[in-house]
Amino acid sequence: MVGFGRIAISVSGIALLTATKMADALTTGVGLRFVPSVYEANPMVDALFRQVGITTGLLVSSCVIVVAITLVTEVASIAVSVRRRDGHLAPIVRLVGYGLPSSLFALVAVYNATVLVAGIRAVGLF
Repeated sequence: MVGFGRIAISVSGIALLTATKMADALTTGVGLRFVPSVYEANPMVDALFRQVGITTGLLVSSCVIVVAITLVTEVASIAVSVRRRDGHLAPIVRLVGYGLPSSLFALVAVYNATVLVAGIRAVGLF
């Protein structure tokens, strides 16, 4: 954690969130480009892909998601710290705020990887 007076930012939480979201984005991008049966299930992100392209859409949507989760998590942990001066609950807020979405993104990336392997096998490359 990086501290600025009474405010601390969880660099490790942000790094984990970013890494898992990038794994999700990378496996999604590869699947959309190279496996014909793969499609984007999120209609908002799919609309973004049609407007700006897959690569730009993945970069934009991933960055927006990471920034939004970081802002919500950090503001919530600061609010908890201010409300409870000892700040003991702030790490729990960060654990949940970064841990749950990171776990979800990791699971999605693993699922995407299984879809990629199945797609590669179906084409006979593997």
